[in-house]
Parts: sequence; C-alpha cells; structure tokens
Amino acid sequence: MELEEMKNLWEGMSKKVEKQELLTKNLLEKVTEQKYHSKLNKIRYSEMIGTIICYLGAVYLIMNFVKIDPLAEKIFAIIAIGLLLTLPVISLRSLNRMQNLPISSKTYLDALNDFGKRKMRFQKFQKLNVSLGLFLLIVAIPVLSAIKGVDLSETEHFWTLTFPISIIAFLGFAFWVFRSYKKSLEATEKLLSDINH
Repeated sequence: MELEEMKNLWEGMSKKVEKQELLTKNLLEKVTEQKYHSKLNKIRYSEMIGTIICYLGAVYLIMNFVKIDPLAEKIFAIIAIGLLLTLPVISLRSLNRMQNLPISSKTYLDALNDFGKRKMRFQKFQKLNVSLGLFLLIVAIPVLSAIKGVDLSETEHFWTLTFPISIIAFLGFAFWVFRSYKKSLEATEKLLSDINH
C-alpha cells in the first residue's frame, strides 16, 4: 500500500469517527431533552389538574354570583374569581419557562446554570401561589357561605374547629406539593449535571 492510499484511508476513517461522534452527541442531546421534559411533565400534569379545578371554581362563582347578597361578599367573590383565574396563569407561565430551556443550544454548564436560575424563579412563584391560595381560601369562605345561605356566626364550631382545620389542611397539602415539586426539580437538575460528567 502506498503512502498516499494510507493517507486517504486514514482521512476517510477520521471522517467516519467524527461523523459517529456527532451522531452520538446529537442522540445524547435528544435523549436528555426527552428525559428533561418527562421529569417536568410530572409537574405539568399536576398543574393542569389544578388549572381545571381553579377554572371550574371560577365558573361556579360566576354562575352563583346573583345568590351573593351583601356587598362585602360580592367584592370577596370578585377577588376570588380573579385569583382563581390568575393563579394557574402564574404557575403555568413559570413552568413553561422551565420547560423551554434550550438544552442542546447551550453548553452543559450554561444549561445547568440557566436551569438553576429558572428553578429558583419557579419556586418563588410557587411560594407566591401558596400565599395567594391561602388568601383565596380566606376570601372564599364567606362567599361560599353566602351562596349556600349559611350564616357563619351561627355555625357551631366553625371558627374554633372547622376554619383552623381548613387552614392546616391547606398548608399541609401545599407543603406536600411543594416538596414533591422540589424532588422532581432536583431529579431534573441531577439529570443535567450527570450529563456533564
């Protein structure tokens, strides 16, 4: 074999290896993006269920608005409707920012840093949603009692038992959701950091 033939053969093999490396890298990026979106979809499905519940609640309040008699309860109903329509938007927009992270167009370190920033922002919005959700619960109680025609001052043990248990149950549920979201986000972050190694 002549030197020129060996050189051409070597160049051909080098091109094949480079092409194989590029295909492997592209495949790894696609698999990573699929796993990334799969982990975040667990959060998305929960948020979509919450969105449906909020919108159904808003529809219920709108349909029963005429049953609400005192002006204060009407104002509370308007606030509750506004919160029920706004809370899902806040959650879904912050989640969309997480899911729209361009993993393949960045270096892994840049993607990991960008994910960290987006994760912190998402968690801040979740804390805001919990605060607004608690406010919604407090505002919705007189509205729902007005729709049902129930006077809360005449309801036995409402302020001493039912109301505190409702607040504790809401906060317990919010803590559980926040913790499960945190686990999903940590698993997603670990996925991104493992790729770099």
